[in-house]
Amino acid sequence: MKLHETPFSTASPPKDVPYTPDGSFNWLRSTATHDEWAIGDRAGSNLPSQLEALTASAEANGLTLPAIFTSFMADPTLHKHLRSANGDYLRLAESVLPFANGYLIRFLSDQQECAHWYLFVNSTGSDHCVVSSYEYFDADEMDYELDELKETDFQFWTESFELFFCRYWIEHEIMFAQVDETPFPDIDPQILALYTNGG
Repeated sequence: MKLHETPFSTASPPKDVPYTPDGSFNWLRSTATHDEWAIGDRAGSNLPSQLEALTASAEANGLTLPAIFTSFMADPTLHKHLRSANGDYLRLAESVLPFANGYLIRFLSDQQECAHWYLFVNSTGSDHCVVSSYEYFDADEMDYELDELKETDFQFWTESFELFFCRYWIEHEIMFAQVDETPFPDIDPQILALYTNGG
């Protein structure tokens, strides 16, 4: 989903990625796995029940969740390929949250609960994008009214779920390389420069 097709107006600067997302995550499967800081390590055991509850909530709202999203969340082997320099971890909302002409689904949070990433799905489930917020929103823990949510609470990141994690993988592998002196991502040097030099 392109930015102009969403209700959001602010966006993180776009950056190229070395792979063309095709729904398979095969590019991710070809990367190294990690025994530390993987995004599924902290709360991955909760994901199956969270995904089951979320799917039921979506169905109750006449919504079909994107297949790439559900297949990724159900595959812990993929989660081992993604590590976070900030301690981010997968934590899935158990209910869809109505917003604008669609729904928000929280799927990732940082370890200090200061930043959260959401899938925004249109009302038919035919398209989606990824946004972030410094606010924690959850349909099952409502201490606010739905009409209090504003598009300015969110920042648009990428036009697809797989594209988000492609960019995420590059950014965090670079952070590990800069701090722990692990290898930089083996990608096109021109694309790498976009992330290391500010493009």
